[in-house]
Amino acid sequence: MIVKKKSKVTKALIAASFLIGIIAIFTPVIAANSNRVFFMAIGDDLDIPGAKNIIIGKIEFGGGGELPSARVFFHSKIYDDSGEKVYTMIGMLKDGYLIDTSFSFFCPLFKVWFINVWQVMGMGKFRTTDANISVYFRDLLTITMPNTEGKFVSAPILMLLSPTAEFCLKDPVINTPGSPENPVEILEQGGWGLAAVIWYVGIPMDVGFGFGMFPVGPVSYLTKWMEK
Repeated sequence: MIVKKKSKVTKALIAASFLIGIIAIFTPVIAANSNRVFFMAIGDDLDIPGAKNIIIGKIEFGGGGELPSARVFFHSKIYDDSGEKVYTMIGMLKDGYLIDTSFSFFCPLFKVWFINVWQVMGMGKFRTTDANISVYFRDLLTITMPNTEGKFVSAPILMLLSPTAEFCLKDPVINTPGSPENPVEILEQGGWGLAAVIWYVGIPMDVGFGFGMFPVGPVSYLTKWMEK
């Protein structure tokens, strides 16, 4: 259940800030054809049972070799079995950057490798309910949700977008996607979006990004994708 408790986040912020700097420097970006993309994801959370989400964002592509800029607002609410709201998270990223459009990773929820995922990172702000609440996350492990004591705090934010919902069953680094051994498939439910705070959530130090850091935040199927 919920137990109110003060958070200690200084070490987590230092480690996460260092991490985001390394990723931003070494991750390439692939140009897109559109000048501007708007997207929205509203609905049930895919990782946390009983959670409802709103994710709204925009990506703009500039010239001169600059990284495309990104903005996102997200709001997540967690309800208990009786339907009572027990936790909220509100966050925003105003000065993020699209650093990759060909990111791939293994999803333990669907047990597939998602490919051609758009990856956005930047420093933003978020606020949560002043409560410590543990949830069973992604059918994988139990985590403690961030607690900012009801105040907005700065934090690195990761956003992943899968507009094409493409995936394959084998590691795309070892087995080329689209080959006979590793055909590309499309998720039946369609594209999805994630807006996550990189935070210490009480997991082992060797899980996630190291230092016990882990991306946690709302993830839902895309309900709107518009290119201009």
